[in-house]
Amino acid sequence: MTPSFYDFPDTFPDRQLLTADGVLTKGQMRYFNPKSDHILNRFDGLEGYLRRRLEAGVFSHRMQVVGDPGTRATVRDLAGREFTGINLSTVDYMGLSDHPKIKNAARRTLDTSRLHSVNTGPLLGNSPESGALETWMARHMGHEFGMLFPTGWAASFSGVAALARPGDHVLIDEYAHQSLKQGANAACDSVIKFRHLDNSEVANRLVALRKADPDAGVLVVTEGLYSMDGDAPDIRELLQICKDHRAALLVDICHDLGCTGPRGTGTLGLQGILGDPDLIVVGAFSKAFATNGGFLTTSNLGVIFAAYCFAGPYTYSTSLSPMQISIAQTGLEIAAGPEGAARRAKLEANIAATRGRAAEHGILAYGAPSPIVSLHVGSEKIARLACARAFRNGLVTTILEYPVVSRGKARFRLSMSPEHDEAVLIAAVDIIAESIDWARAYQAEIDAGADALSLEPAE
Repeated sequence: MTPSFYDFPDTFPDRQLLTADGVLTKGQMRYFNPKSDHILNRFDGLEGYLRRRLEAGVFSHRMQVVGDPGTRATVRDLAGREFTGINLSTVDYMGLSDHPKIKNAARRTLDTSRLHSVNTGPLLGNSPESGALETWMARHMGHEFGMLFPTGWAASFSGVAALARPGDHVLIDEYAHQSLKQGANAACDSVIKFRHLDNSEVANRLVALRKADPDAGVLVVTEGLYSMDGDAPDIRELLQICKDHRAALLVDICHDLGCTGPRGTGTLGLQGILGDPDLIVVGAFSKAFATNGGFLTTSNLGVIFAAYCFAGPYTYSTSLSPMQISIAQTGLEIAAGPEGAARRAKLEANIAATRGRAAEHGILAYGAPSPIVSLHVGSEKIARLACARAFRNGLVTTILEYPVVSRGKARFRLSMSPEHDEAVLIAAVDIIAESIDWARAYQAEIDAGADALSLEPAE
């Protein structure tokens, strides 16, 4: 067994441990910028906080998967405790991670190619196979040109950082992924967040920017499907707004590629704007196609060469391996064909069953139907207790809380797959509902005897 950081027995729910400093009431951002005269001692407070949460049994992140994570999974926490149950944490939106065609493609590549890429992209890290995948991906998105990156993060970061320059302006959705935000902050000083999905604010800000700085470049950044709420922007309208003000639009389709839209073309395909010349598309293979890797597509060859020359994660990272390329290519072909359509239909049915059961329990499901089903809890205290209870009742899932979502909007996030049976998904939602009810009752008991505890508001 892999050594654990700590050796704590499972005593959940232990009232004394749960009411220890910050276990249910503090968030990690409290420890982001601590003061210390020695940098190696700077995060002692963070370590103590997470240790207390782990000992109390309410730290559900950084777990190890034991064995094969299929529709059921066994996971091990940092104290070595194991939990087995329905697996709704694995991001495998098309259920391809165990697909025989993809495994056979990997075996063929294993038999005919070296395991590793030759080098970085600029230094012999490319091959006819990677070139074919770049072309296939570009055509899939209606564009002329494509390029590959070692990860989806690298593609998203690079798509922004390679295009924007000092003196330019980047307008970015407030809920955009950190890879996009960090790319923007690395590229220029003028990074302006706009309200989530608010196209009217984008239009107003572009009017003001063009009036104040008519010669600057402007890049607007959004996503095809947002992974916290499972909602999508009106990209067609946003694209027209960008055209009206000489701005380019970059869309990250990490979470909708393959699993939504005609032939798996995501929100762009659903909204009928594939291949627009003012559109730059970035995304990842890892959510639907069973391998790491990212891509950028465009019909502007200058954009490709800008990324070749100025995108650090491309220039200084070893390229995708032959096996990764083969897996991604096969996954894309499945998604674009008849089997992909059948899998998306089953996925849609599973999504509907899950959201429908949540509604029966009176639980809000965020966003629109998508492979991401986020179920509202609200209080961070309740969410931590409910998640711990759910693990022990046979559900392997995760909760999201601040800073990845707003304070007071903690939630369960379930990753959908066509591999699940609807009855299993209904059982999973029943576990969540029972766990939330239990957590609220248990927290009420804590509060009733908390005169001397001084519980502070959740972060």
